[in-house]
Amino acid sequence: MPSIIITRAQPAEAAALQQIAIAAKSHWGYPSHLIEAWAATPIITPTAIERDVVFVARSETIPIGWGRLLIEQTPAILEDLWVTPAWIGCGVGKLLLRYAIAVCRERGSAQIELDADPNALGFYLRMGGVVIGERISEWNRPVPRVRIAVG
Repeated sequence: MPSIIITRAQPAEAAALQQIAIAAKSHWGYPSHLIEAWAATPIITPTAIERDVVFVARSETIPIGWGRLLIEQTPAILEDLWVTPAWIGCGVGKLLLRYAIAVCRERGSAQIELDADPNALGFYLRMGGVVIGERISEWNRPVPRVRIAVG
C-alpha cells in the first residue's frame, strides 16, 4: 500500500474535498434525491478551511480523505470525516481520527464529540467512542452522538 500522509487542507482544495464527501456519503446507498440536495449545500468552503482545523489524507499527492475539527469550543467537535470509497476499510479513517485526537491533545481539549452516520458508528466505537445520546438529522432520522476521550 502506498504511504499516506496527513496535511492541513488549503482553501483551494474545497471543491475536491466536497467531492470526496459526496462520494463517501453516496457509498452508503442513500436515496439519490437526498444526496443531491445535500451535495448542493456548502459541505466545505474555502472560508471554513481557513477558520477550522481541516486536514487531508493523501496517497502520493492525491486527496483520499479529510476531516474538519471545530477546536475552539469544549468539547471539540469533529464536524466532518470522509474517506474516498475505494479507501474505506484501509485505515485512512483511523489515521484521520488519530490526527484529530492529536490536535485536541496539543490544544488542551479533553474530548471530541460528533454526530455519527449510522453506517460509521461501528468505526467510532472501535476507536474508543461512546454513544452519549442522539439527535434528529437534517434527513429526519436519528443519528448517534458519540464522545471520544482524548486523554
